[in-house]
Amino acid sequence: MIIRSEILLNVSTVTHGFCDRHGGRSVGHYKSLNIGVNRGDYIEMVLKNREIIAKMFGVPAPYIVSLHQRHGDTVQIVHAGNIESYRLMFLDNHVQSCGSGDAIITNLSGVLIGVQTADCAPILLCDEKVRFVSAIHAGWRGTVGNVIENTVSTLTKLGCKNICAAIGPCIQKQSFEVGDEIISVVDKNYISEIDDKKYFDMPMMIHDKLVALGIKKIESIGIDTVSDENFFSHRRQNGQCGVQFSGILLKKVYS
Repeated sequence: MIIRSEILLNVSTVTHGFCDRHGGRSVGHYKSLNIGVNRGDYIEMVLKNREIIAKMFGVPAPYIVSLHQRHGDTVQIVHAGNIESYRLMFLDNHVQSCGSGDAIITNLSGVLIGVQTADCAPILLCDEKVRFVSAIHAGWRGTVGNVIENTVSTLTKLGCKNICAAIGPCIQKQSFEVGDEIISVVDKNYISEIDDKKYFDMPMMIHDKLVALGIKKIESIGIDTVSDENFFSHRRQNGQCGVQFSGILLKKVYS
């Protein structure tokens, strides 16, 4: 199943979606639409799953661009001159070629850019008037870091002034009990204490960062990947899980 954002559905130039874990070929911990490589799943199954996702979005599988994510703040701009360096290739069952970073921007029509998550937040952005789209992977490190700021700043420099954003399924506050490692670096306004336990509201912090960056149209899907078993969850599955795909692309323009 693909979940859509009402805000992004209103932008006629883009196609987008947040995938759940169903409809693929993988088995076991990765059942079934796992998009992640080098996580222990069979490469053959991952490739079939990428083909399934491509078909869902109406593009050929080679036109999916996702990055080797590092929980950092690197933003990659994919254009006609460098797209080949972001092709996902395999050699001896390992990734041979794939760009690194946690956010992607492109203005290429028909190229599906996306991120992989299993509790981290997928954020999809587009400009209503300028033809650019972006996908961000934001775990707690990215959220308290600069990946969101760097992405929006880059879009702004590219001429985007009417950005819309959708925050996809991710770990919600009620499932995100945290310890000192996170509490020490997070704005305390996003920490709640319930029955002597502390919880981090990551989606709200993401939302407020987007607002502070001047984005007025923001939607948070609000699905909790930990409690909803339709999604992979690193926390619920103790790290033994696949990752789901969230993506966005510019529709082709025909003259």
